[in-house]
Amino acid sequence: MTMALLCIAMPQRAGATHLVGGELTYVYQGLNAAGLNEFEVHCYIYRDCSSANTNQTDFDFSAAIGVYEGSSLITTVSGNLDFSLVTDVIPQNPNNCAFLPEDLCIERAEYIVNIALEPSQQPYTFVHQRCCRSPAITNLDTPEDQGFTLTTTIPASLTFSNPNSSPEFSELPQAFVCNNYPFQLNNGAEDLDGDSLSYSLCSIYLGGTYLTPIPNPPTGPPFTEVGWAAGFNAGNPLGALAGLNINPSTGVLTGTPNLPGKFALGICVTEWRNGLPIGSILRDFTLDVVTCNIQSPGYDAPEPCTGLTAQFDQFSNPSEAYTWDFGVDGTTDDVSYEAEPSYTYDEPGIYNVSLYFETGTCADSLFFEVVAHNPWDTEFDVVDLTCDDGGWSGNVVLDTSDWTPYIAYNWGFGANSMPPILINQHPGEVWFPEGENINVSLESNVFGCQNDANIAFELPALPAANFEVISEPCSGLEVAFENLSPDSSPFSWDFGGGAGLPNSETSPTFTYPAYGTYGVTLTAGAGTECPDVMTQEFTVLPVLPFDTVWTIQPLSMCEETGFTLLQYLGDGADEVTWDFPGVFTSNEPTVEAYFPGVGEYDGSINLYNAYCDIEASWPVTADVPSPMLGVEYVVPNVISANNDAKNDVLTAALIGPDGEPLAVLDPGQFIDYRLQVFNRWGNELFATSQAGKGWRPGPEIAEGTYYVIFDAHHVCDTEPFHHTGPVTVVR
Repeated sequence: MTMALLCIAMPQRAGATHLVGGELTYVYQGLNAAGLNEFEVHCYIYRDCSSANTNQTDFDFSAAIGVYEGSSLITTVSGNLDFSLVTDVIPQNPNNCAFLPEDLCIERAEYIVNIALEPSQQPYTFVHQRCCRSPAITNLDTPEDQGFTLTTTIPASLTFSNPNSSPEFSELPQAFVCNNYPFQLNNGAEDLDGDSLSYSLCSIYLGGTYLTPIPNPPTGPPFTEVGWAAGFNAGNPLGALAGLNINPSTGVLTGTPNLPGKFALGICVTEWRNGLPIGSILRDFTLDVVTCNIQSPGYDAPEPCTGLTAQFDQFSNPSEAYTWDFGVDGTTDDVSYEAEPSYTYDEPGIYNVSLYFETGTCADSLFFEVVAHNPWDTEFDVVDLTCDDGGWSGNVVLDTSDWTPYIAYNWGFGANSMPPILINQHPGEVWFPEGENINVSLESNVFGCQNDANIAFELPALPAANFEVISEPCSGLEVAFENLSPDSSPFSWDFGGGAGLPNSETSPTFTYPAYGTYGVTLTAGAGTECPDVMTQEFTVLPVLPFDTVWTIQPLSMCEETGFTLLQYLGDGADEVTWDFPGVFTSNEPTVEAYFPGVGEYDGSINLYNAYCDIEASWPVTADVPSPMLGVEYVVPNVISANNDAKNDVLTAALIGPDGEPLAVLDPGQFIDYRLQVFNRWGNELFATSQAGKGWRPGPEIAEGTYYVIFDAHHVCDTEPFHHTGPVTVVR
């Protein structure tokens, strides 16, 4: 790397709050004798030379410029101050009816160095840094602690062939504008290479510090943006209400400041070649917003969207002559020469109104934007809510009789509604989901005027059937029901199985005609468009839900005894327990038990109903007979069929070994059993094969003699038994 230095470094002076900004540019000079690309670098510094510079601090004697290849420092060179190049920046009067204060002074110094560079694959960055800014700057946080950085870049690809020259600002910056008065400041630039240029408000950067007010060498990229005060930033250095804007094509800076003070700002000029950005320059500058003596008449623009009539009321500085143009294209009738004119527009719209006024030697124009549109009503209501498909449908009612086609509007009904939004359409019916807090919003605007409305409401709950039986299980025929959805009336109850007529009470009590299982149905919202139905099945049982029906039957077999059949024959028991202490216990409803000897055994049967959670116990006795050695059969020869419950039935008496009648014998223990009765003509009147069943003569059987044939063979009989003989029926 070869560096040609055309200036000598000299001592610097600290303390530079008088400085108000600067810019850094370069011009390509061609190849030098060593075959290197040579650039002439210009560092411009601006200072306050008015009485506000109380110490009358002058420019630094020299300016240090750091040269970075990528992020690496190559060298630092310094350019001396040439006093012949110090230039006054003469404040320009905004117009002939606004006068800046006296004692305004800005000077520009220029430091020039020549730098020779080898071609590089990386861009070169030139940097100059200084501290500090004026403590009076309004839009920076502690500005006296913040320095500034001036920088520009040579693109890497353009150091090989056809090297680049940076843009140069065409005019000196203007440091003073009037508060509450529109301004236009030209920050346009020219490019020696014919590259396209674009303009923007951009960031400005920190530079030196109190400890190092003139960094030598200056620090390299990347640079740190200044600390903005609250409400300000690089895009709004005068604050959001000032409307500061720069034309991206011309560099003309416009705005209407509303706050006096000093404001730091940055203007970037970007070079474009073949559609690509290749470099930029930065003007870091301080703009003073001052209070000016304004002689133009004072007007407030009419409030937008308050009607079609624009009324201009003057509040200061009357003029001698007025010429108003109310901005209606295609007509010459929209003029007035009054001081306080009124004009009614035929159509809504945005109109650019101009006023040319004259007062002595002062003549100028004022411009107003009039938004002509009548106010419009956005109050609406949601009516006729009707339950519909698990939600609610309602009509949105809005009076649009005063609306114009210029109004754009958006409806919001909620993400789960149908539709969720509508754009530039007036809704009719809207469906809302059940169970949500709804906020319906309407946003409307025209020509920048906004008018919004919203309604928040909670949708009523849809009918929901829900109930429970509150009577204790197994408490009898009277059953009480509790409605768990009392707000979902009207109601209809069906108690199931035709047990009763429908009931419309909220929580009824019903007496069932009989015990049993019933399906109870509750309809909530009965008779409406959104009924809801719930059915529950439950069982109505008495306080004691068991059938106490059981048998204990000895199973006497030939020459042995002790086996007994225990059977629970009832209903309502979910668990059955037989308990004969010291003998056996069983949980089977039917069980064949063995008792160890002849005699009676005392025990209990325990029944449990799970639905009712009720348990009850009864004593029982098992009678174990003597062993069977056979059966003796006695067939009567006379019966008295007079229904006196004595000897009314013809049947064989079964006698056990002990001579006592056998009350119960298992029919399955008979190999053969047949009883037949005939009349005297041999006609069969009765026949049975069921052990123990007998012939009961009906009223059609006359008194007289009849004939019996009886055959039986018990498994314990050694021989089958056969009997034939007469039987006499008496009454």
